[in-house]
Amino acid sequence: MNIYYQWNPGSYMHAASLAIQDKLSEKNWEIVWKAVFKDVWKEIMNWGIWVLAIENSYMWSIHPNLYAFLKNDCKIIWEYYWSIDHCLCSKETDISQIKTVYSQTPALEQCYKYIHKHNFETRECSDTALSAKIAAETDEVWVAWICSELAANIHGVNILDRKIQDQQNNTTRFAVIVRDNLDLQYQNTSGKISLIFDAKDIPSSLYHCLWSFAKYDINLSKIESLPSYAESFSYHFWVDFSGSLQDEKIKKALKDLKEYTSSIKIVWEY
Repeated sequence: MNIYYQWNPGSYMHAASLAIQDKLSEKNWEIVWKAVFKDVWKEIMNWGIWVLAIENSYMWSIHPNLYAFLKNDCKIIWEYYWSIDHCLCSKETDISQIKTVYSQTPALEQCYKYIHKHNFETRECSDTALSAKIAAETDEVWVAWICSELAANIHGVNILDRKIQDQQNNTTRFAVIVRDNLDLQYQNTSGKISLIFDAKDIPSSLYHCLWSFAKYDINLSKIESLPSYAESFSYHFWVDFSGSLQDEKIKKALKDLKEYTSSIKIVWEY
C-alpha cells in the first residue's frame, strides 16, 4: 500500500509523510510522490492514503484540496501539523555572493523580510523541492534556493541559513485521507469534526446555521466560505468544530443545522 503526496522528493509534504508513516498502525507503506494535487486525488480508487496540505498559518487554505472532498468518497482520519522551517541553500558557501533566490511563490512570500534584507532578486519555481534539485544541477553558484532541510540533504547542496521565514511558527496543516471504506487505525485522535454545508437562500440562514452550534456550546475552530461550482455567487461553508458524532449535543446541533441548509457533507471525525 502507498502513501501519496504532492510535489517532488524533499518537499514539506514528503517530510510530513515520513513523520506520519511512523504513526500508522501498519508499517509496510511505500511513499509515492505526484507532481500536482489532481494526480494525488486520481489515486482515490487505489488502496492507499493521501497526505495533503489543507491550510497554512501564514498564507491561506489550499482550496483545490478542500473542494476535492465534495468530489470524492473519502474521509480524514487525522490532521498533522508540520513546522515550515525554510532554508537558504546553494552550491555556494558564502551567502554574500548570492544574488538571486529561487523558490515556490508561497515560500518567497513567507521569507519576504529576509529576502529584502539581503536585497536578493527572486525567481519563481513550481515547488520548493524542485528548487533544490535545480540548485544541485546548475553551474550558477551565485544563485540560491529556499527549500526544506530534507530537500537540501537529498540533493547535496549547502545550507547557508536556516529558519529564514518571517513567521517563526509558520505551520502547515496536513490531512491524512483514506477512502470511506478503508478501516485504517491511527495512533492518535484530535476530537475534531469537519463538514461542508450549503445554507438555504433565505434571510438569516447563516446566522441560524452558526447558532445551531452556539446554542449547544460547540466550539468552532474554523469557518470558511468557498464559492460554489453549482451557481454563481453562491457559497459552500467549511466548518471545523470540537466533539464526536456520538455526542448527543453534536447530534442535536446537526439536526438543527439541517433545517437551514440545502446540503451537508460530513468530511469525517478524526
